[in-house]
Amino acid sequence: MASGAAIRTDTVGVLGGMGPLATIDFCQKVIALTQSNGDADHIPLIISSFPQIPDRVAPVLTGHGISPLPALRRERDFLRGAGAKCLVMPCNTAHFWYDDLAKDAGVPFLHIVESAADALAGSGVSAKGTVGIIATKATLKAKMFQQHLKARGYASITPDTVSMDGEVVPAIRHVKQNQIKMARGLFRQAIQRLLNAGAQRVILACTEVPPTFAPGDPLISDYCIDATEALAQAAVNWAMAHRGLTKTIIG
Repeated sequence: MASGAAIRTDTVGVLGGMGPLATIDFCQKVIALTQSNGDADHIPLIISSFPQIPDRVAPVLTGHGISPLPALRRERDFLRGAGAKCLVMPCNTAHFWYDDLAKDAGVPFLHIVESAADALAGSGVSAKGTVGIIATKATLKAKMFQQHLKARGYASITPDTVSMDGEVVPAIRHVKQNQIKMARGLFRQAIQRLLNAGAQRVILACTEVPPTFAPGDPLISDYCIDATEALAQAAVNWAMAHRGLTKTIIG
């Protein structure tokens, strides 16, 4: 290590690329949520955006296909080796493998579902309120959000087959094809359906959803919980709690 190199104990590693736009959206939200008087006040981020991590949806839905776990472990270890002292993964479906990744990570690994549930608790929704969930078919099948919400006393509703197949799935595909405007309209319809069905808030539990909307869009700001933003806030909170512990290594 070079003389005078700093070991930052507030460095966050971002295990991303799932998809690339979602990773950038997360990083932008970390920046926006950080109180700063200049560059040096911002949180050190080490980013792995590797879009070639195998598909997450098929292994969860069918039990077949290439597991992304080895690639996720490789990128996790890259981040740790590069100096990350905390890890985040701005992909909801990939949290199907969270336990396997976190148990031997060697550093804290923040959980996007828990972060979103914390944000929901602070949003004013009653403890027995109904919450909608927009997510991939795999995330919904794994019931990650449904179980966390139930444990906190919330009821949950998810898109019906018509909305899932006609709006949510095509919209996610449009995002990955850089057809953002087309995705936005479909996501808007799917969110509104859940609100009309009685949801007090809708959790955007797919990281491809938030970057399709402009900042301040009232549908999102007034009626949705952005899981990506919740994870970004958790990362900022963690980094601020560990700031001031930076050491400089001479030699």
